[in-house]
Order: sequence, then C-alpha cells, then structure tokens
Amino acid sequence: MAHPHRRPPVGSAAHRARQALDAATYATVVVVCVAATAAVVSLPLGGGLVGVKYALFFVGFFLFGVSTFQLRPRPPWKDDTGETVGTRDESRFQRLVQRVPPLGQYGLVPDDRLSPAAKLFLSSLLMLAVSFALETVFGVAV
Repeated sequence: MAHPHRRPPVGSAAHRARQALDAATYATVVVVCVAATAAVVSLPLGGGLVGVKYALFFVGFFLFGVSTFQLRPRPPWKDDTGETVGTRDESRFQRLVQRVPPLGQYGLVPDDRLSPAAKLFLSSLLMLAVSFALETVFGVAV
C-alpha cells in the first residue's frame, strides 16, 4: 500500500477516493453539528426528534439553495479579479474536520479537495436524506 501522506497524482483513482472520503466526512460532520444543535434546542422545549427532523429539513433546504448559488460558474466578465488560482484558504471548520479520522491519515491539501461549495451541496443532500429517513424509516412525525 502507498504511504498515506504521499500526495496521490491528481485525477488518479486514489486522489478521487480521497476527495470522496474528504467530502463524505465533511458532510457527515455538518449534519451531526446541525442535528446536535437542533437537539439541544428542541429536546428541552418538548419538540423531541420532530424538531430535529424539521431543523434538518429547513437547514438542508437552505444550504441546498446557498451551495447551488455558490456553484454557479463565474461570468467571463468577472474573471479579471487578479486572484491567484490554486490557493484555497482553509476555514476553521475545515481544519476541525481534518482532525476527524481517517482524514488525519488520508486527507488532502486544500487545493486538492473539492470546493467548499461542493462539499456544502453534498452536506445539504445528506441533511435532507437524514430528515427524510427520520420521517419514513424511523416514524418521526408530528
């Protein structure tokens, strides 16, 4: 097996697998954070898991819209910003996510990861799926 800290060639199967692992971990952490926050608010107020389900649905729907808007291609007339291509900053939240196993061992440098908007889009889809599963599979209803 290849050394885990060695950077795989961009576009290789190993690189794509690490991107998928990074995006899936990011989406999972986002959903857990939203669900935990919703539970902290909903449970003491008597809303129970119904409040968590609704919070996941509404936040997921909101993030779906925001991330879709962010994923739009940049108009050609706005490309003269003078920004350096290929230097993506890492947010505090992303640094936290990078500590979640197994990303510490198999993580990527910021420029090799999917864009934050793409990971937010995947997070919104997972959030909506968890909300849907809470209602249809686990019977969490009003």
